[in-house]
Amino acid sequence: MKTKIALIIALACTCSARATVIELGQIDLIGTFTLNHLYNFNNQGAAPFGWFGNMTAQSVSGIFAPHVTVGDYLSMNSTALNTVQPFPLWSVGGYTFATTFLLITGPDSRRFCFGIVDLSGNGFDPNDYPPYGAYSHWEVIAPPYDISHFDHDIMGPINLSIFVGYDNGHVPDGGNTLLLLGLGAVCVLLFGTMLKNKAKPDAYP
Repeated sequence: MKTKIALIIALACTCSARATVIELGQIDLIGTFTLNHLYNFNNQGAAPFGWFGNMTAQSVSGIFAPHVTVGDYLSMNSTALNTVQPFPLWSVGGYTFATTFLLITGPDSRRFCFGIVDLSGNGFDPNDYPPYGAYSHWEVIAPPYDISHFDHDIMGPINLSIFVGYDNGHVPDGGNTLLLLGLGAVCVLLFGTMLKNKAKPDAYP
């Protein structure tokens, strides 16, 4: 009986709630990326991870839609993707995307690149979206390569996505409240049953 109660409490503890993230807009672009075979994760400032080719908008939604159109090119202060500063600085349709944090992770064959962005332009103000403000990021998966034969630069097609959204601070119930109430009621019933059983005299002396 004690084991059953422990399992129920453990289950209740694993119920987590997440706030609702509201997407404000997205830009999807296609183009190419060239991997630098001389890049060294142990000396990241020595050379860029690689270089972007021309990036063209393929779909646009949300706040970006009135200003960015399909076919627009992403303007870059530099095509290099450095993993230490200076980070990428891009613009399109009057918006500017200044990368402030960069992460590259995943297996050698498909590196996942992720950048946190300061978004500005066209009157956009992240503080207009309480309680935490809006945030923006970009992500792309680098072209695949074979680490055992990576002795020259490799270029391949990529899909680059830029997102902006905000956390509205509200946690959807999703049935978790009812679940926790039900689990609590079961715990009370089980505990009561244990006390009753303990209070009963033994059937045999």
